[in-house]
Amino acid sequence: MVSSHERSFIDQTARYHASGGDLDALVVVSSAPNAVNIEEHDLSGATRLYTAALIGWCSAIEWLVEQGANVHLGRPSDGFTPLQIAASQDHSDAAVLLLDAGARVDDREQHSRTALHYAAMNNHTTMCRLLLSRGASLDPRSNSGRDPEACARSRGHTTIADLLAAVRAAGGWLPWLNAPRKELLALRQRLPAL
Repeated sequence: MVSSHERSFIDQTARYHASGGDLDALVVVSSAPNAVNIEEHDLSGATRLYTAALIGWCSAIEWLVEQGANVHLGRPSDGFTPLQIAASQDHSDAAVLLLDAGARVDDREQHSRTALHYAAMNNHTTMCRLLLSRGASLDPRSNSGRDPEACARSRGHTTIADLLAAVRAAGGWLPWLNAPRKELLALRQRLPAL
C-alpha cells in the first residue's frame, strides 16, 4: 500500500520528469501533513532515489528505476549510495529492488564503508544475510581499518559479528549455507545401513 506521502512524492516526481527534469538532480524532501515538498538543492541534497531508499518507499524506487534513475548515485557530498542508506535503515525490500536494478553491493562512500558495514554497525541481521547472499565482500576495510565484522564488534553486536566470522571461516556465503547439509550427509554415511 502506498502512503499519501509516497504517492505525493511519485506524482510530483512524475510531473517533474515529464517536463524534462533530471531524475538524478539533487533535492531536499520535507514532509507536510498529506504531501511532501521537493526542492532542488545542489549543495547538500540527495537524489530522489536516495530519498526513496532512505524512507523505504518501494513503489517510488520501482518507478524511479523504470524511468532510468541512476542506482549508484545518492548523496554526492559523501558518496553515500541508495543501497547503503537502505542497508543502514534496514529496508530489505528497498535493498532487493536496488540490487535487482544493478546496484553494486560493495560500493564505498567517503569513509570506504560498504552497505555491509552499515548493516553490521546498525545490527541488521536480515540485511547482512541479504547482502552476503548478493555477493557482499567480508574484506573491505573502512578508512579506520575496520571490516564489517570489526564494525559490528566495536558496537557490541556480537550476533552479527559471529555470523560474519562464521561465513568467513566457511569460505563464503554458499559454503556457510551448505555446511549443515554436508554435516547431515556425512552423518548419514557413518550410520550403519538398515
